[in-house]
Amino acid sequence: MSGGSRLPLWEKDFMPCAGVTPEGRLSADVRRCRRRDGRPVMAGIQWRAAVVVGVDSSQSSRAAVRWAAGEAARRDSVLKLLHIDSGRRDRGVADNLTAASVAKEAEPAVPTEHEVKLGEITGELVAASRSASLLVLGTHGFGALRGTPIGTVAAEVAGHAGCPVVVVRGLTAPRRGEVVVGVDPSGDSEHALAFALDSASARNTDLVVVHAWHDGVLEAGADLASVEAAEERALEDRMAAWRDKYPGVGLRLAVVRDRNVARALIRAVPHAGLIVIGSSGGGLGSTAQALLSRARCPVALIGGPARG
Repeated sequence: MSGGSRLPLWEKDFMPCAGVTPEGRLSADVRRCRRRDGRPVMAGIQWRAAVVVGVDSSQSSRAAVRWAAGEAARRDSVLKLLHIDSGRRDRGVADNLTAASVAKEAEPAVPTEHEVKLGEITGELVAASRSASLLVLGTHGFGALRGTPIGTVAAEVAGHAGCPVVVVRGLTAPRRGEVVVGVDPSGDSEHALAFALDSASARNTDLVVVHAWHDGVLEAGADLASVEAAEERALEDRMAAWRDKYPGVGLRLAVVRDRNVARALIRAVPHAGLIVIGSSGGGLGSTAQALLSRARCPVALIGGPARG
C-alpha cells in the first residue's frame, strides 16, 4: 500500500504481472516489487484494482470522496466515482464532476474514473465491489435512498460485497490517528487483522488490537484475574507472527472486559483514525451496526480476501 511498491498482505504477497484483466490497471511505471523485509518478489508491471466510492450530492458523499482519494493515493490506485440512481443520468454526471473536484483538491495526483448507473443501489454497489479493491460509502445519501440510515445500505452491501467496505462517518475530512482492530477467536478476525496492519503501515501509525471478553460464559466463582491474564497471553501469542510480518508497525494490545464490543473499540482509542472489524457475510451483526451509529471515524468491514 505505502509507496506503491507492495500489494497488501491481507490479500496476497504479490500479484502476477502477466496478462490483462478488466479488474485492474497498469501502474504508471515498472518497478521491482519487494516484501516488507526487503527481499525482491518479482519485477514487472503491477496491477491495482480501483478504489470505488459511492457519489451523490450530499456532504457525506464529499467526505467519503476525500477519504477514498487518500486511500487511492496510498494504494497507487485509480479512484472510481460511482453514482447510482433510479432517476436522471445528467444529475449523476453533475454529482461526479463535483466529486472529481473534491478528489482533485484532496489528492491532485490520483487519477479518477467516472461512472453513472441507473438501477437499484445495493445491487449495483455489490456488483461494483466485485472488481474493486475497496468500496467506500458515506453515512447518508445514495440517490433514491437519500435519508435512509446507513445501516440499511451497509448491511446489505457489506454482507455480499466482493471487497472490503469502508463507511466514512461525519461531514468533514476524517482525522488522522491510530488504527483500531477488533479480534475474537473466530477466523473472521485474521482478514481484519491483515487489513488493519496494512492500513497502519500505509499511514505510518500504530495499530491497537482490542479483544473484548466477558464473564457470562464462565462458571460461578471463576477467578476473573486469572481469566484475563490467560486472555492476554493468548492474544500475545496470536500476534507474535504478525509482529514478524510487520516489524515497522507499532502494536498495542488491549484485553478489555466488556460485553459491548463496539463500546470497547471506541473507548480503546477515542480519537482513532480508522476502526476495522471482521464481517462473516450475510449482513451486519450488532457490533458493526453499533459502530456505524456511534464511531467518530471511518469503519472498515472486512469479509474474506479480495482483489487488490
